Amino acid sequence: MRLSESTLLLLQQIDAFSGRKLGRSNDLGVLIEIAAGHNRGKALAELSFVAKFLSKTHGILQRIGPEGEGFGRLSEEFTRNLERARIVFAEMLAHCPDDERMVLHARYLALTAAALQEMLALLYDLSWYKNWLIDHP
Repeated sequence: MRLSESTLLLLQQIDAFSGRKLGRSNDLGVLIEIAAGHNRGKALAELSFVAKFLSKTHGILQRIGPEGEGFGRLSEEFTRNLERARIVFAEMLAHCPDDERMVLHARYLALTAAALQEMLALLYDLSWYKNWLIDHP
């Protein structure tokens, strides 16, 4: 999907805001384009909200480990929200051209460890998008 100039500019601003930490900016741009072009702003807002939670929670889970206090409950909440993110992401992909949808689906939604890592990386970028929105209303 070709990204508009406004989306490219927004991605540059978010990347600078993040300290050049975005790793999946093109795919984040695709989501921004879908939201803008297909009246999916609420879906992108929900996805970025959940992404911020998941990114923070993933870090906490890694830090405390399976033996840490509250790990089980936090892990369950993480799993529930990850599934919600996957559902919203898949719904947004329905507005992509078929060839791109297939690529993004395989990259992020396949039931593999690699796809999970890719999804976590995209969610990290989405959390920066959410942070940017909070600081730039």
